Amino acid sequence: MSFLDKMKQAKDLYGNMKKVQSEISKIKCDGASKNGKVTAIVGGNHNLIKIEVDHTLPNDSDLEESIKQACNKAHEKVDKEIKTRMGGMMSSGDMKLPF
Repeated sequence: MSFLDKMKQAKDLYGNMKKVQSEISKIKCDGASKNGKVTAIVGGNHNLIKIEVDHTLPNDSDLEESIKQACNKAHEKVDKEIKTRMGGMMSSGDMKLPF
């Protein structure tokens, strides 16, 4: 493989990675606490986008636990969605790695 072929392959890989980043940036997943009192929405970059709290929780420790549960559930969904989308790109032949 010539140097120019490798350069083209690197450019194609860069283009594919840009597509992946674009797809990941579109992901938004929600997660709810076990008691349903807190809902969190997390983006594909794992940033917390929104959190909704039902303020009828009896005490602060319940609120804290519910927030952790909701955020963790949303992060799990984001990870699963990223793996699903990446797996689809890898198996469809869109992503050709040089190794």
